[in-house]
Parts: sequence; structure tokens; C-alpha cells
Amino acid sequence: MQNDIFEQFVNAGKASYENLQQLGAINTKAVQKLTELQFSMATMGIESGVEQAKLLSSTTNYKDLISAESELANTYSSKMMDLSKQTAEVLNESGEEIAAWFEKSAESFGETAKSTAKKATTTATSSTKKAA
Repeated sequence: MQNDIFEQFVNAGKASYENLQQLGAINTKAVQKLTELQFSMATMGIESGVEQAKLLSSTTNYKDLISAESELANTYSSKMMDLSKQTAEVLNESGEEIAAWFEKSAESFGETAKSTAKKATTTATSSTKKAA
């Protein structure tokens, strides 16, 4: 009986480790994608600053400067919105993967718990019969 309990603990530990590996893989993939997007945002910020400096140094007419600044702002705000949309998609995708993982894990846990309870009941019944 003690071996059965020990085996159940070992199996539960293995299952927990496998589940954590799966969750870790989901999170790692999300962090990699988010890091790439963050790098793109930082790069875009630098590019925007360089473009703005070029405008300031090359434009002599105030109206042309305002027009060019407005165009630059529209361009980079559009790029930022696209990166923000991609970020939201990564987060939604990860959330869905985690929800699916959780549902699968809960089902697996329920099946394991039923099996363990059945084994415990069978063991207790046979122990009671032997004692009688």
C-alpha cells in the first residue's frame, strides 16, 4: 500500500513537471515575440528621432517643417498602431493557449483523481476484507 502511495506521488510529480514544461513553452514563445516587438518599437523610436533631426536641419521654411513633421507623425503613429495591434495579438494568442492548457490539465487532473480514488477504495476494501 505504501508503494502505491509513493508511486502515486511520483506520477503526480512527473505530471506536474510536464505541465509546467508546457506552460513554460507557451510563456517562452510569448516573451520571445513580445521582445521582438519591443525591439521593433525601440528601433522605430530611434528612426523617428533621426528623421526628425534630418527635417530640422534640412528644412528652412516654417510651413514646410510643420507639414513634414505632420507627415512624419502620421507615418510613425501608423507604425506604432500596427506594433500595438501585433502585441495585442500575441497576448490574446498566449491567453488562448494558456486557457486550452488549463482546461486540458484540469481534465487530466480530474481523470487522475478519479483513478486514484478508485484505487484507494479498492485497496481499502481489500484491506478491510483481509482484516475480517
